[in-house]
Amino acid sequence: MIVVKNPQKLKEDLIKDGNTITGIAKSSGYFKAYISSIVTGVRNPNEKVAIGICELLGEQFETYFLLEMFTNK
Repeated sequence: MIVVKNPQKLKEDLIKDGNTITGIAKSSGYFKAYISSIVTGVRNPNEKVAIGICELLGEQFETYFLLEMFTNK
């Protein structure tokens, strides 16, 4: 599972250059509610969204995300 390390930093970096969550959602093809829930830490992104965010920001995956492993007991 992909987990956002610091949702507040992710949100700040996404909107710092005049971007909006609505604009990012439209350009990525996802609903605003989904992108908003990721940057507020409510939901975790899928791989495609996480990579798209990293490409948009020109950052490495590890800057914003962690891979969290879990096992069924």
